[in-house]
Amino acid sequence: MRIFISYSSKYREICERIQLALEADGRHEVFVDRSELQPGKPFDERLREGIDQCDLLLFLISPESVAPGSYALAEMSIAKARWRHPGGHVLPVKVAPTPKEAIPAYLRAVTILEPQGDVVAETVAAIDTARQPVRAWRALALLAGIALAVGLGLAGYSQWQKQRLAQAEAATLAATAQQLCESKDHALAWQRYDEAISRYPDQLSLRQAREDCGMRWLREIRVREGKETFTDIVNRVLPVLAEGATNAKGQRAADLYAHMGWANFLRNREGAGGHDPQASYQKALGEEASNVYAHAMWGHNILFKGGTLESAKQHFASALASSRERPYVRDLQFAALLNSMESSTEIEAARVAGEMRKAGEQIDERLRDRIWTYVYYAGLMPGSRRTSFMAGMRDPDAPVTFAWLYPENQVREDRRNLWRFFMASLEQAAGEKDAALARYEALRADLQRDRLSRLLEPTIAAIKQLRS
Repeated sequence: MRIFISYSSKYREICERIQLALEADGRHEVFVDRSELQPGKPFDERLREGIDQCDLLLFLISPESVAPGSYALAEMSIAKARWRHPGGHVLPVKVAPTPKEAIPAYLRAVTILEPQGDVVAETVAAIDTARQPVRAWRALALLAGIALAVGLGLAGYSQWQKQRLAQAEAATLAATAQQLCESKDHALAWQRYDEAISRYPDQLSLRQAREDCGMRWLREIRVREGKETFTDIVNRVLPVLAEGATNAKGQRAADLYAHMGWANFLRNREGAGGHDPQASYQKALGEEASNVYAHAMWGHNILFKGGTLESAKQHFASALASSRERPYVRDLQFAALLNSMESSTEIEAARVAGEMRKAGEQIDERLRDRIWTYVYYAGLMPGSRRTSFMAGMRDPDAPVTFAWLYPENQVREDRRNLWRFFMASLEQAAGEKDAALARYEALRADLQRDRLSRLLEPTIAAIKQLRS
């Protein structure tokens, strides 16, 4: 089916996700961007041709798309000229709360899809439902073709040939679902895998691909408040992983067992007790002693339950030594350290950041902000933690790591004085007395212009301490 998507640029991301989902299995051709219109013709004419060549107009309703003068309304007008009634030709989908009276009567003449869950999944499902008559016609044509082939004596393909065809189609279906899974449309990918496996239940590659997607879904899990829970997702994925683990060996089995442990951790986190993640991690390490997921997830579980930092560090070190999934291990490591809210884990988080700096690893902006708040702000601001934190930051590399994380010329304006105070504190902790004193004194001169600053008093106290 040829589909034209009409939308507001504010919702381009949703539009692109819908396009990917529709085109993924090769059944649809989607026209989404006005830049795709061929040059050399007037805009209205090019737009009209784009809509005239489509079988369906998918209109994403939002306050912006139905605002007077919008491109989307211009596209709807062209569709209206082609299809006097929108039934069977136009599918309106509400992607943002929009007053009913603002929606054109032409769109209200058909049922408006108002997704209650995933917008992409429900939109694709609605389009697939609309295609049922087309599918039925194609099925009849296929049966007629088969009958003709039998009549002509062309039937009788060998079992080997049938298996090859099934394997090829199964591989295509798996690639489609994998693309959706990698784009984080996990629920829709899972649905595609289920459909494919129902058609080809004997294809091991499909089952393993679904297991891979399930493990990825658990690692990247996100839930929409009031819509679903971790447990809802775990209950869909866990039986598939359990079945795969019983038939696997070595690293494959270890990966599956580790993710089963993670699934149980997610259920426990929501209050569903009685699930022991550690038992699954032990099974995983029994299959592969160096398994990256089992070690990383076990280390995370130790700190989450209030266990010792040293025990967790051993598991994270083993996970990093495996050389697999290093960015994921770091994400899990920081998630565990930053959620502990203890001076020892704050110091360890700063040390891990320094380790990453030396290894040339990258830290994204979101994590840098968390480290700023939960490590440096929590540890260096005046209070009960400052003394113990600075005692643990006697590493001469600590100021270098801080400058690497937050280059001075890139610091936000509202953080500049905090940055100077934190840097002076790290220099002081590292024994760089002259550098720390000079920085504190320069900061004090600026802070004295604003006597209300909460940094003035601790800065003066630090200067007195260094001079004494």
